[in-house]
Amino acid sequence: MSGKVNLDRWGPHLQAAKREGKSLTEYARSRGLSRHTLYAARQMLRSIGGKPVVGRRPRAPQSGFTTVKLLTPEIPSGGSSAQLRAQLPNGVKLELTWADAPLLAAAIQALAGR
Repeated sequence: MSGKVNLDRWGPHLQAAKREGKSLTEYARSRGLSRHTLYAARQMLRSIGGKPVVGRRPRAPQSGFTTVKLLTPEIPSGGSSAQLRAQLPNGVKLELTWADAPLLAAAIQALAGR
């Protein structure tokens, strides 16, 4: 390929992919077209100052971390065990029973930076 893409031919495909809400790869696969040429056409359109016809889809965060709110732990009286319960954004539930309630409270406070 010479680096030039015929926008008269490929421009309508870029617009159709946007209308259909498909990625360029999905659109090309469904039509038997070259995804590389579609991406090259989009890049060429951008380089000549044209409005991007097909934008990138937002990606999910790559980090496995999430914000956690720490509440003041309730320390049971009488030396009974303490429980820590958490539910992650993906629905996974975590339960931890700690025999030494004051130690669990101290650990939570240390994690909270208190």
